[in-house]
Amino acid sequence: MKKVLSVLAVSAFVLTAGSALAGGPGKMQQAAGCPDECQQQIDDLQGSQAQQNERLDSHDKQLQDHEGRIKSLEEGDYSPWYARGGVKLVWPNQSDFQSNDLDSDMGWGFQAAVGKVFPADYGSFRLEFEFGDQFADMEDSDGEVALTTYMINGAYEMPIDDMFALYVTAGAGYGRYDIDAGIVSPTDGIGYINHSEDVFAYKGGAGATYNINEQMAVDLGYEYLGTSHATINGAEVNKIGSHNIVTSFRFMF
Repeated sequence: MKKVLSVLAVSAFVLTAGSALAGGPGKMQQAAGCPDECQQQIDDLQGSQAQQNERLDSHDKQLQDHEGRIKSLEEGDYSPWYARGGVKLVWPNQSDFQSNDLDSDMGWGFQAAVGKVFPADYGSFRLEFEFGDQFADMEDSDGEVALTTYMINGAYEMPIDDMFALYVTAGAGYGRYDIDAGIVSPTDGIGYINHSEDVFAYKGGAGATYNINEQMAVDLGYEYLGTSHATINGAEVNKIGSHNIVTSFRFMF
């Protein structure tokens, strides 16, 4: 009888131990000797490690994207189209046929362009078609001067790192010069005019680019926008130009 009881006791112990090891009702809920505070610290560390792994995976993806872009530039494969929209602060100036300055207050304007990026030996070259319009009030008279342009622009962009680049730009095209102000005429003296004239327009400038990601970038720069002289009411308006601060957003596709 004692032998039977001993066999039953051993069998019960084996079954209980096996259930605990298999994750059954007898499974230990935490490490032996580790209180609730200790287990909470372990859980917190595991959660922090998981977040760190996610950040590392994100950084690895960004690094792979940058490496892919650099490789594409080196192989000459990175040549997307892009659309650009911008706003500008403008300081126009002009003079009459007697070289009297016709200054203007600070004005504003906007630009819209579509273009294409071409790889270069160091950096990239952008070629675009741009529409622009700008307005400003005359400084010494109750009037306004405006300039509408349709231009072909080129820009050479030189990378500093993955995020930043410097660029220089130049362009030329057609302009429509509008003036609504008092002006000196060689035949009629001082008169009030409202007149438009077709002019040749040109520009040059430089600035910096911030690359948000592979498809989006922001430009901030300076440009000088000038035109040929305009003949209005028999009088020439000379030295037509504008100093502009331009910020624009580009989307590559």
